[in-house]
Amino acid sequence: MTDLTMIIPLTEWIAASLLIAVSACLQGVSGIGFGMVAAPILAIIHPELVPGPMLFLGLVIAVMAVLREPAGLDRRGLAFALAGRLPTSILAAILIGVLPVKALGIVFAAIILGGVALSLARVRLGPTPGTLLGAGLLSGFMGTITSVGLPPVALVYQGVPAPTLRATIGGYLAIGTVISIAALATVGRFGVHDMALGLWLVVPMSLGFWVSTPLARRMPQRMVRIAVLGLSAAAALILLARQLAA
Repeated sequence: MTDLTMIIPLTEWIAASLLIAVSACLQGVSGIGFGMVAAPILAIIHPELVPGPMLFLGLVIAVMAVLREPAGLDRRGLAFALAGRLPTSILAAILIGVLPVKALGIVFAAIILGGVALSLARVRLGPTPGTLLGAGLLSGFMGTITSVGLPPVALVYQGVPAPTLRATIGGYLAIGTVISIAALATVGRFGVHDMALGLWLVVPMSLGFWVSTPLARRMPQRMVRIAVLGLSAAAALILLARQLAA
């Protein structure tokens, strides 16, 4: 495995570990939050941790979410959303290969803010084949560039029971992340190095998710949602300001 101390200073690894643990706990409680909170802050702590290592971690936590509440999985809706994700994941992977680093950072921050706006939207769409296909198209682009692709799909599922939301979002994230990783790998933006960096953060992520299991039945969903969106927006704004000032 990659020697992390040769790549990321210890203080940055500790900060990243704490962030991943908190974000995993938020994801386990609300069904969203892992990428939205962690990705923009990791881009500030150590840019090399996004999107590749974050996508790998997203895959692991998604599988954990499905295994915890398998009965809630909406398999039919999942198929429509994933059908939409494939073409835009390929497009996003191509763009990552050609965009300058500064431009990519600005796009990254803008997409996070767009995800927050979508999550705040009061529109009630409902999980129909058309809305799920459209959400998948948007999600594929967002998720491949930033590792944050859940807001469009979460918006469609926001009116369903919490177990269905958490399990279906987990299933979508698991398979959708595989699509995004494959797309990035074809353009040389994901490899063993990214997986190794992700593996170093699996333990704090697992601890955060484990803590979320009892909290999922007790924490008010509205309070968790506000915390997720507030942290995500603040981190994206800081990242955007840093990129514009560079």
